[in-house]
Amino acid sequence: MSFFHFSLPSATSPEHILSEFKPTCVVGLVGHSRSDPSSMAAIINSSLPGAQFVLTKSTSEIQCFFDGDQGILYMYVGRHDDINKLKNLQQLFESQNSHLIHHQELTKLKHEEIKTWLWLFSVCHFIVVLHPSQSFDVEYIRLFRTTQQLLHHFAPKIKELYPDTELLATARIYRPRLLFVFQSNSASMHLPPKKGRQGFNQQCKRLGLEMETQIFHIFRKCRLLPKQNSRGTQQDLAHLPPPNELREPFVLFLDGKGRPSTESPSFKHVDTALYYISQLSATAPQYTQDVKEDTMTLGSFLKRNVKNLRSQAMQEKGDGYHFLPLGEWYSAAIQLYQFYCHAENQGNFSKLGPAKIVTQLDPEGQYSENRCQKAYPVASAAYMDSLPAHYTHATHQRQLQHALHILRTRAKGPAFSTYAAKLQEDCEAIWADGRKGCESISLTGNACVLPLHDSSRVHSNRLRMRSACSCGRSISYRSDPFTLESANHEFYISLSDKCCSTLPQHRLFGRNQLSWMICNIGPASSYQTTVGIEQPGFLLGSQYLLPWDLPPDEAWAPEPKNAWRGKRSVRCYVGYEYECSKGHRFYCTAGGVPVKGSPANMVKENSGGNNVLSDMVLYTTCPSHTNKPLLGQLMRIVVCSPEQVSLSVCLNVSYRNILISLTAPDNVQIPGGKMTVIRLPYVYCDENDNPLPFDIEAYLCKGALIPMRSNRRRNDKK
Repeated sequence: MSFFHFSLPSATSPEHILSEFKPTCVVGLVGHSRSDPSSMAAIINSSLPGAQFVLTKSTSEIQCFFDGDQGILYMYVGRHDDINKLKNLQQLFESQNSHLIHHQELTKLKHEEIKTWLWLFSVCHFIVVLHPSQSFDVEYIRLFRTTQQLLHHFAPKIKELYPDTELLATARIYRPRLLFVFQSNSASMHLPPKKGRQGFNQQCKRLGLEMETQIFHIFRKCRLLPKQNSRGTQQDLAHLPPPNELREPFVLFLDGKGRPSTESPSFKHVDTALYYISQLSATAPQYTQDVKEDTMTLGSFLKRNVKNLRSQAMQEKGDGYHFLPLGEWYSAAIQLYQFYCHAENQGNFSKLGPAKIVTQLDPEGQYSENRCQKAYPVASAAYMDSLPAHYTHATHQRQLQHALHILRTRAKGPAFSTYAAKLQEDCEAIWADGRKGCESISLTGNACVLPLHDSSRVHSNRLRMRSACSCGRSISYRSDPFTLESANHEFYISLSDKCCSTLPQHRLFGRNQLSWMICNIGPASSYQTTVGIEQPGFLLGSQYLLPWDLPPDEAWAPEPKNAWRGKRSVRCYVGYEYECSKGHRFYCTAGGVPVKGSPANMVKENSGGNNVLSDMVLYTTCPSHTNKPLLGQLMRIVVCSPEQVSLSVCLNVSYRNILISLTAPDNVQIPGGKMTVIRLPYVYCDENDNPLPFDIEAYLCKGALIPMRSNRRRNDKK
């Protein structure tokens, strides 16, 4: 017995193949199995003596078995959806936990498979399609159509690459014939006795012919066969005989162990089959497992078709009817294998394969591609929506995430990651193409809107806020500050030349980065309780100072409430003034509650004293009627004290457990008999001059004003 095995691609020398001169029939076996015990490779091995096919992880590896006695070369390749390959994909998915990797590996297997099919349909006399069930898998129709289209596409290129190879004048050696083998769902069947078995076999033969008829019409409808009354040419995909023709059958049914099946392919359960058999005879027969020795097996099925083709080749000559010696066939077939499957020539497939045809192998990927193509312009427009001419990295990331969200809601499937990466790349390119903005942030939390620039250019975000000067008598627009000096010093110095510097007494304290000012705007008697503070920007009813009654003792120490009721007190007026970015000004009581007064309803209680003895919030909500509430900031303390009362100013700010002292180490004294304005910093900083953001939890500590007896009054008393 003369036979040997080899595989493609092969690293061994093919001398033993080239030395074979016996005319050889080439049979390609393709298909997949249900499980390991009944794998298709094992079924083939049991039917072909000497065959040793095994399951492989690759769909591109072709296992070859040459039967020298019969002159037949068998080649076996699995399917991408073989149960064992699907198990490997499942393990990969569980380890990587990525649908994309799973889809990429599955698509890779499909591409390897179609390359192998292109080669098989170019070099085989027969292609046997092995089914793991009794029903025809219509998925093969898509695979057949793709193979046919790609064969037509690559034919000119093959003729151009191999002009000296006569066997490749038509771009392939043979036009194969198709055979179909179906595997029964049941592992074994109870066969009818000899008496009733003949009728049952005839019925199975009739059902087999019906299956052949259905397959033939499916191929004809899908244009996989030549036109009616045409013998076909090498340009056709394959040869399939028409129904009702005297010939060998091209459909075979096997049981789960590779034996011939007498189970009807139209029935799924044994009980139904037994009922059908009982209708063929008057009495229900007893069943036995006797099988005739002449029943057709897979091996005999293949050999009978090969024998029939050889006899036709002797009677007539035509396309697909010649048999080449194995060595001559190998020399031509290996050139086609290198073109379709060899790693060094992968560019032939990737560059020449039309995208429209190749995408038929991956309908899920094509669906995902279509969805992503429609969603991508919408997502790209979402990124550009409301973007300024120049913007920061934070704005870029926010718009990018918004665009990715739009893409994610509209795009589906494995192509999403590719389009998401493309969207990110395109958005990065848009931002980097002269649209990068300065990353500097103002002290109020707004970004600079200028293009990316160096330190020689002043930052700006084109935001303007209304703010009063140090004394409060004038209001002007100020730019959003980016430095402590511009926030606390430069703006007020620019206004002082026109307003504050004309006052008889004004003093500037602190460093340029954290300056504050005390100025006298008139005598204490200039304040009228029925009018309030007559300065621009005050909200109606909130311009009144609050009364602050001091007990008539020498210490001026705070006492419990009502401790000196009935005694003559000394009345001062004090106001904690808040200001918002719109220039709205208002006084507040303790707790940040805006003052609401009028000439007819004046505040008479000692609410001003409560303010002095309480922690005052640095930031509170502006009471102005706006759609978006604004934040008001404590900017000034206005105090009117009689001539006999001087005040010691002690300014301490509590900011997130950080105590900032503005008057340390010595308090600042202000004389009595004056209306005094204490202008506070616009932005606070820590001991390292780091700006502190606005925080509603920041407070001006109680005891900012400490009353003292005026020295002049003490001398007069003596």
